[in-house]
Amino acid sequence: MPEQHEAPTLGWVPAWADLLGRSADPAGAGFILHDGPGNPAEGQEFVAGWPGPDSDELARMAVGSPGAGLTLIVAPSAAEVPSPPGFSPAAEKILLSATTAQLNTGIDLPENSQVALAPMDTYDAVEITVFDHPVARGRIQVRDEAAAVAILEVPEGPDKEVFTRALFAAMAEEAFLHGAGDLHMVVEPDAAAAFQESGWTTAGRLLAFATV
Repeated sequence: MPEQHEAPTLGWVPAWADLLGRSADPAGAGFILHDGPGNPAEGQEFVAGWPGPDSDELARMAVGSPGAGLTLIVAPSAAEVPSPPGFSPAAEKILLSATTAQLNTGIDLPENSQVALAPMDTYDAVEITVFDHPVARGRIQVRDEAAAVAILEVPEGPDKEVFTRALFAAMAEEAFLHGAGDLHMVVEPDAAAAFQESGWTTAGRLLAFATV
């Protein structure tokens, strides 16, 4: 885990971009995210750690690219980050991380439930079915031994926690088989606390900025 005052490492960003249907090109110590095939045009997204050696340079590149956005990834306890010139704050999300060992635990699913993984173009889909009916869905991608995951759907009710943990266990096993020791997940701020109760730790904050 990164020290609380250091910007998180960014090795998971290309895998996260895959989950979003986007591609990621290295740009110094950061990345530039592009639209994927068939996705609506969102504009480029410049991603950098802050403070970091290339955050200022990427911000200058972003402000000169029409429709581009800027995301600075900072430590959980980072002080207020000033808006780079030409940008204003747009949104904030939370970066969570967990080791595969923490999440790959035995889960007793309800009777007639199954977990399955299916390879897609840029990620693996993870699905739980009950009587062959899908009830919970997620995604995982592993790139260069860095894993990113997302929870797409989990039903409300008494089995919500079991289904969530089962999705994570399947993802953790898949990540481990591909050499990844940690999982990374980007969530909305109001969702972070619930995941922390199941073994996740806050690893950083994603601060999004839009051009003024």
